[in-house]
Amino acid sequence: MAKDKDWTITINPPGGFAPSWFSNSWTGKGNKDQSSDMTNVDLTDPNVMTQGPGMTDLTGGTQDGELGSVLITSIAKSALSDGVTYAAGANKVFRITNVAVTNGNFPKTITAGTANVAESVLIYQGKTFVFWNDTGVDGDIGLLTSDTVWDDNWGSTVATGAAQLEDAPHYGIVGGDDIAYVTNGKYIATINGTTLNTAGLDFHDDAETSSITWNGNRAIVSVNRPNISGSNFNQSAIYKWNGTSSSWEGDPIEVNGQIGALYTKNGTTFVWHKDSTDDGGYWLGRINGSNLEMLKRYKGSLPNQEQVGEYKGHIQWVSDNKVFMFGAADTSLGVKLFQYCSGKHATIGAIASPFGDLLVSSYATTSFSLSKATGYTVSSTWKSIAFDVNGVENKSQIDLIMVQTEEMSTGAKVDFNLVYDKGKTTKALTQIAYASTKPTRHKILNRGPQVEDFRIDTSFVNGSATNPVKIRSILIKGHYVTQN
Repeated sequence: MAKDKDWTITINPPGGFAPSWFSNSWTGKGNKDQSSDMTNVDLTDPNVMTQGPGMTDLTGGTQDGELGSVLITSIAKSALSDGVTYAAGANKVFRITNVAVTNGNFPKTITAGTANVAESVLIYQGKTFVFWNDTGVDGDIGLLTSDTVWDDNWGSTVATGAAQLEDAPHYGIVGGDDIAYVTNGKYIATINGTTLNTAGLDFHDDAETSSITWNGNRAIVSVNRPNISGSNFNQSAIYKWNGTSSSWEGDPIEVNGQIGALYTKNGTTFVWHKDSTDDGGYWLGRINGSNLEMLKRYKGSLPNQEQVGEYKGHIQWVSDNKVFMFGAADTSLGVKLFQYCSGKHATIGAIASPFGDLLVSSYATTSFSLSKATGYTVSSTWKSIAFDVNGVENKSQIDLIMVQTEEMSTGAKVDFNLVYDKGKTTKALTQIAYASTKPTRHKILNRGPQVEDFRIDTSFVNGSATNPVKIRSILIKGHYVTQN
């Protein structure tokens, strides 16, 4: 009989998603700290894993308040003045602070068209520009000069070079040259002070600009061609433009698939796109010279420009009704991909952090919300990858599972399950809960079952929305047992 051998696995601390975690519910790919699945988990502190934030409505930020039955589709990325910015959705424009959707002179209403839908808000030269469509007809630009001066069709009636926009997605950025650049169907429109050019740059007739950012003193533009959604084949591309020439610079970066959004952080332009051959395959990438470098594959949906940004030093974006984050707390640390929080309701409209805190708009049927990420959610779970601890003649005996946490406060709890043998069996482990002695080392299993493989699942559903459990490490010890 072969001699039994001991083994130890330390998860320190529980980390981000394993590669292609969604491809198999019993994935063993990745390193020992990575996750096979998670919901609403905060990994922004590299020392611990804990519950992601909950959502608290801003004052007036529901269907019963100033917001009313409106899904906010754009929140300005920056504040216009101290503690004040603007957001838009449907045919309304709202004034918001970090705590409230304010009333007084708001909301402003878009009345110049018939089926009016505001798509994006851009702060430019101390004024608020609102890009909207009269659905199925054309588009326009509203201008909010002050809280009392609102012109909903400034673009087509007042601007120098006044003209209608295309009926198409409109997303804008302010370039380093102090010119506003806006996606406009197959064109890039520009606003230079009070001068509007709706066709500053012209792409192919069957193309549609989907997002725009600024990097290297150039406008960076994503273009989908042909403009077809779903799992159809798109030969899309990313172009560079100096803002004045009649054509783009150099060769575009070709992308096989549909591009959703671009975002530039500290000189790096990130790209979200969907595989043309995989209806469930989505990528976060970045531009590296003349190539699109793939970073992480994820599942869910493709964000638009109003659904991407940065928070706590991480890139963030919306996928389905969830906010994902990618990055690291410091350049010396490895990057992680994790699912940070969820919208209060089933569909997210926009995210932004104009005041430092994360704001999220969402709706479901007759419920609407503009909320702020606060506290902790108890709808939080984390699952390890599957660890294979068997051989041709061996299984393993689980001898011990220990968990280290930070000190806890009243109400803090977390539950654990040992899931094993390809997920066929689940064993509940000892719950970790606050105690007056404030222990930080917790034995949750002593002498467990014999297993072929196993996974550790955590759940905060019985925990606290104010006092979290912060997990520093999980230690699993066992030994091989020869099977006769």
